[in-house]
Amino acid sequence: MARLASSVWRLASRAGGWDLLTSLLSHLLTSSLMYPPTMTTRHVSDAGLRVSHELLGAELASPARRLAAVAIDGAILLIPSLLIAILVAWATLAVRQPAALHALTGLIGGRLTTPEQQRAAMRDLIPLMVDYHMPGTPAEVAVAYHQGDLDRAVEALRGRDIMVVLNVEGQPVGGSDKRIRIELGRLMPPAVRLASLYGLAALYFSWFTSRRSGATLGKRWLGIRVERIDEGRLGFVMSFERFVGYAQVPASFFTALIDFWRDLNRRLPHDRLAGTLVVRTGSDEPDLPAA
Repeated sequence: MARLASSVWRLASRAGGWDLLTSLLSHLLTSSLMYPPTMTTRHVSDAGLRVSHELLGAELASPARRLAAVAIDGAILLIPSLLIAILVAWATLAVRQPAALHALTGLIGGRLTTPEQQRAAMRDLIPLMVDYHMPGTPAEVAVAYHQGDLDRAVEALRGRDIMVVLNVEGQPVGGSDKRIRIELGRLMPPAVRLASLYGLAALYFSWFTSRRSGATLGKRWLGIRVERIDEGRLGFVMSFERFVGYAQVPASFFTALIDFWRDLNRRLPHDRLAGTLVVRTGSDEPDLPAA
């Protein structure tokens, strides 16, 4: 490949060099603008709206059951998600501010008993407070830190309490003027913060919904399951797409919940996004009227 590129470059140099390359690029650009790629013309169809014959007549899950299932799944995920977020924040602190991590563990564990140890811990925490703009950090501490006078910065912290919180949402939280909040969420890049908050939930909903049962633990407990309207297999990618669609409900200020009563099949935005509906378990046999 390298020899081929070298040969092409030598030929281009002999034939005019940059002029040849410039004219070639100009021709390609002009051609792409004059003859853009076309898409196949489509017409309105009900193919993606038709419910499979096997699902017709199945009992739909009630709004109460669906909301209760989401609440149960949220309760199941709450503690594991918090633990993961804490571990990620702690690991980020260990990489970015190892001295501050050692000082925090000493303060939290009560191992720093002498004034000298506590003063040394404060010196290690000051860069963390100033560089990441921790709420409650006095302005005189930042000034002394930037001037290289850590002793004066430590003196400015006298009489103030230090609180360690997670706050991975990144939302500002008010507090006392005498309290400094070490928010571990500020240490994490936005992508890491988002993954620590919603990564486990995404895996949970995507994996359980893509299984043959089509139900998370909360749905299974309440006797409901997710089905594709064409009765095809709901794979992991489509299940993940359905999970992402959950965000449309709070994004609509929860007015999307009106679809529980407005839509004949009680399909919410994430159901329409993934082409699904939610039915009662054991309602496979359609209750069709006699011919």
